[in-house]
Amino acid sequence: METQNIDHIGVVVEDIDKAIKFYTTTLGMKLVHREDLLDRGIKVAFLTGTNGETAVELLEPINHEDMNNTVAKFLKTKGPGLHHLAVKVENIEKSLKELESNGLQLVDKIPRPGARGHLVAFIHPKSVMGVLLELVQPRE
Repeated sequence: METQNIDHIGVVVEDIDKAIKFYTTTLGMKLVHREDLLDRGIKVAFLTGTNGETAVELLEPINHEDMNNTVAKFLKTKGPGLHHLAVKVENIEKSLKELESNGLQLVDKIPRPGARGHLVAFIHPKSVMGVLLELVQPRE
């Protein structure tokens, strides 16, 4: 698999509006995208520094009590903090096949629509030394 670069770092937060204010006011980052992913039950916001490259993705569950929601469950069991590392790939299907053939445990065997209209798929932390890895193929 060939990684193009780090796309973003996912951070689970309790209150996305407060987190956006912190990242923009205190750290001087710029809010570049925000949306609610209703099918996944989460609110997301992407912020970048002045070079606009690697982003921070803030994630807040829409329903904090829904323990079937992975972000709500993460927040309840681990608290706010680092959730995942996302890398950009050119061909997500090819990357998934290659990783699976190398013995990695896939959370998603088939890519799905993600934030910003990109295709995404996750690799289980057990296969990536404890880090939840997201593959991102930008929309064309």
